[in-house]
Amino acid sequence: MATQDPQRFDTHQTDSAHLVLREKIRFCHPGYQEPRNTLLVLPRVDPATTSLFGIHHRTALVACQIIANNAFETGHFTLDKDGQQRVDVPPDGILTDGIYYFIVGDGPSQYPVVPSFRDWEFPRARIPDPWSQVPIEFPPAMGRCAVTNFSICLEDAHLIPKQEAVWYERNGMNLYGEDLGDIDGPFNLVPLRSDIHKCFDNRWLAIVPKVTGTEVATTTTSSPQYVTHIFSSRASEYWPTYHNTRVQCLKTHSPPYIFARFAWTVLFHVKPFTTSGDSRHIIRLHVSSDAEGTKMEQKAEFLSGAELKNSYGGEDSKNATPRKRSAVGCAADDGNLTEAGDSSDSSVDGDFWDDMM
Repeated sequence: MATQDPQRFDTHQTDSAHLVLREKIRFCHPGYQEPRNTLLVLPRVDPATTSLFGIHHRTALVACQIIANNAFETGHFTLDKDGQQRVDVPPDGILTDGIYYFIVGDGPSQYPVVPSFRDWEFPRARIPDPWSQVPIEFPPAMGRCAVTNFSICLEDAHLIPKQEAVWYERNGMNLYGEDLGDIDGPFNLVPLRSDIHKCFDNRWLAIVPKVTGTEVATTTTSSPQYVTHIFSSRASEYWPTYHNTRVQCLKTHSPPYIFARFAWTVLFHVKPFTTSGDSRHIIRLHVSSDAEGTKMEQKAEFLSGAELKNSYGGEDSKNATPRKRSAVGCAADDGNLTEAGDSSDSSVDGDFWDDMM
């Protein structure tokens, strides 16, 4: 059993049923018409006051920047589709409006989006602050869950899921650990209690950096820490206890893997936008081979709704990775996003679509 309670921020949380009942926040693409322009939907898990809840600004912003092909320098939120009313909430403040528009550049445009994790390119030296600067202050606690501090029912969870080994190799993720480690290396692992592991792999929970102390802190002197962030109202029963819980047992070289894991979580949630039946401007990975070797290139292109459903729809809610294309420029092999056994992932909940409502 645990020897102490997990370390948490003050989040003024109430009964878990309240999370389910709150209207979610929509983040919309300005290049498409209502109501088919919703890029991302997130639950109101962060307190702005004791009675008003929203979403941590930086967490939502980086999520949308990833979707827009790593638009970290130019992506921002506005209150209007034309991009005139820029959001002035500080990065560690709370967004509380019902709808925000994600703008890339100087104004609204039909910028391309990344339709799946396997089409996404790791940003290497462009990881935004403070993701790349969070100090790893907690020493590894042997035999305890990084979130709950329990010593029972422990499992090694992969940050970059084991079934994403091809993506791991293509993006040179072995360079961020020690001794050119593979996907099973210690810097890509974190110990989790089995139920927390399932939430993590169901994309109900992510690890993000937030400023210590208060959700509405505006000071720049507080040091950010890695904490849990409930990403889905499906995990409402965990929200009162395990939202904004500091994550321990992380290793010095783990931040790049944590960021990749966040992208893996986020890009699954773009599936309703991608497979709505509308044509979309997307950017995806093309892989070709010749006598000189394998070449990889990201290409922006417009695809019809039918083409997108065929490539990214899958047969059920679990399949949000690109299907294998017969053309020379093909994406990674398809298959369900999750698999049991020696993979780090448990099965994804079948009610994913309900969570997007």
